[in-house]
Amino acid sequence: MNLKKLLTHSIARWLIGRAPDAAPCPAGAKVKRVLVVGYDAIGDFILTLPAIARLREIYPAARLELVCSQRNQLLAASVAGIDECHVITLNDTLWPASMWCKLRELRQRQYDLVINLFDEPDDIAMAKLLLLANGRLQSLPLRFKSEGQQKLLPLFNQKATIVSSRPVRDHFVYRMLSVAGDAAGVPATVPSPCNKQLDTSAYGRYLLVNLTGSQVGNSMTEAQIDGILAQLPTYQGISYLVFSRQPVACPRQDMRVLFPDTILDAAKIIKDARGVISTDTSIIHISSSFGVPTLVLMNNERWRDAFIPLAGRNIILRSTTDKLAALSPAEISHQVDALMAL
Repeated sequence: MNLKKLLTHSIARWLIGRAPDAAPCPAGAKVKRVLVVGYDAIGDFILTLPAIARLREIYPAARLELVCSQRNQLLAASVAGIDECHVITLNDTLWPASMWCKLRELRQRQYDLVINLFDEPDDIAMAKLLLLANGRLQSLPLRFKSEGQQKLLPLFNQKATIVSSRPVRDHFVYRMLSVAGDAAGVPATVPSPCNKQLDTSAYGRYLLVNLTGSQVGNSMTEAQIDGILAQLPTYQGISYLVFSRQPVACPRQDMRVLFPDTILDAAKIIKDARGVISTDTSIIHISSSFGVPTLVLMNNERWRDAFIPLAGRNIILRSTTDKLAALSPAEISHQVDALMAL
């Protein structure tokens, strides 16, 4: 353990030790203010929307606030039923000082209930959760994040009310819904927020292509992307929009490259697409939340099974290895034809 990790772990242990033991909201008590702690990744945040919607139903008269990451701020602020969003980075951060001021400010609001959907916090994130909750933390069981986290887990579980949860192997959406108790009849997807004012008519009818994700396991190389784009089928009256920060080497008259200004703009472009071809979790789940036909390109890592879209018109094309490079352009083109038939 390096010096930074040792310092962070020591501070986390001290803060968790000082936190009050769990003091669940008394049964039948009127809940006036609820704080929900969501996931930081965009795709994961989209998958928590059914749980957030269910909590809104359970506490219809309560003020519902949300802790989110900076990259989710625009999405979170656009979710129906959220009264206020607070941007706080939970994992692996001791600074800036303003973050601790924000945590103390939230603690002073004395929430009746703080509900944690973020089940992969590290040691310092666990301390932050307990600090702002002041004994009112209701959390999903935490999954393994680090050795430091595991050392503090028994103490954390003493300070929080841990709810029953679906097994880790179950789908991510259903694990999130566990925090709301019996979620029978709850929809598996809730439409993503988007910029409804964005006019996409200038693009005509289009298929959206996104072949770069936030991880090595869901991204392709430039050479592979160029090969795939070159072999995509041609359709009368249909063009391709490619999300990319960089120009692509494939010169096609029916193809345009762009990168949206905001995630809300991206969501509207996805919503209006004839179909979506993507490796990226956030794009896939925004697309499926709108019911847009989606070709999901995945590697064969088993943990990704918990993040396959639950609803919508989807085709799942999986690599035979943990590399997307095993997917051939011809195979992808064949599945694009199948996508157009949905």
